[in-house]
Amino acid sequence: MKRLLIFACALLLATAAGAQSFEIGPRVSNYSTHLDTDLLLLRTGRVSSYGLVGGYRSGAFVLDWLYDHDPQNGISLVDVVLDTGDYTRDRGEVTVGFAVLPILDLQGGVRIDQIRLGGVEFFGNPIATDLNIDHQAITAGVRFHSATNRPAGFYLLGRGMIGTAKFREGFRQDADTTGYRGEAGIPIRLGESNWFVVPGAEYEHLEAKDAGFRMNTNRVFLNFVYSTKP
Repeated sequence: MKRLLIFACALLLATAAGAQSFEIGPRVSNYSTHLDTDLLLLRTGRVSSYGLVGGYRSGAFVLDWLYDHDPQNGISLVDVVLDTGDYTRDRGEVTVGFAVLPILDLQGGVRIDQIRLGGVEFFGNPIATDLNIDHQAITAGVRFHSATNRPAGFYLLGRGMIGTAKFREGFRQDADTTGYRGEAGIPIRLGESNWFVVPGAEYEHLEAKDAGFRMNTNRVFLNFVYSTKP
């Protein structure tokens, strides 16, 4: 997960100087996850989380990436050291593609999830857990967006994914996964600056039928993004 985030940041920073446009910034979310397996059932309720987003465009080439840390205890400095919640998930997604139209992008990339159920997490290391899930997938989809974000714009994206999950602790099994997610946001420029607030919403579904695993997450978010997009 950390390597995926570092790769995305490095690629973005290396190309930003000569880019037509790029964006990067933190985000906060309020999410709810329903997770079911044949052995476990979890409902997080509405919980706060945090992450990072970024993107880069040069001609027809486009790159997008995001990272989210979803703890069941919500945003807490204490949990950075010792997270006692029954659930945490780190997810990262990086896609590249090209613009077939000024307002339509075709994209594909990779997706990684690390999920913990039960136990505790000490400096990111799970201890005495009921179940750990490592998920990797290939994702592809489309992004429909406004040609400009000044003074405001919009975007809609839809992506599907096919991958593999490794289930550990409670039971040990590798299973094929399928899923999808949809997201919509409204970038709003702050005055005459290059900073934008981006309120939005997302719905995501992930399942592994062979393992009896299903996870649905709905999320509202607010991104704080520095963008050079016109």
